[in-house]
Amino acid sequence: MKKILSIAVILFTLLSCSSDDSSSRSSDTYIKFTINGTNYNFRDIITAESGAITINGNNGTLTTPGDTQLTLWLPLMLSNGTFDVDDSFENPYQISFDSESMNFEFDFAELGTITITQSTGDYIKGTFTATITNSNDQTINITNGEFKAYSME
Repeated sequence: MKKILSIAVILFTLLSCSSDDSSSRSSDTYIKFTINGTNYNFRDIITAESGAITINGNNGTLTTPGDTQLTLWLPLMLSNGTFDVDDSFENPYQISFDSESMNFEFDFAELGTITITQSTGDYIKGTFTATITNSNDQTINITNGEFKAYSME
């Protein structure tokens, strides 16, 4: 059930929002992070806006077996600073993670931070950390997180 909910949330975010038209720009966007000594570097990041700004990175497509996906959830009104992350729907700062190749089912971080270092202009930039425990009681710690995504301005 949780997997179906996560796919519905992701598809809703990607299909029902207005995304930034970056087709004419060369992509220098990324989400980078480390889990248990393994570095991940996702390129061509999708920025979308609906009830929130989502910054989504993955190493495949939503239907590719082995896909790993990380999404940062930010409020529409951004400002620079460090903000706590938790898994309550009231918190506008959230991090979600799903990885078929790690056999880690979708969930939101219950601990962590997102630091916004640039919130105006062409890009949103910052750093993040997260601890995520899924419904199977598997826990991952995400460290050294960095992102650069197109702004919705």
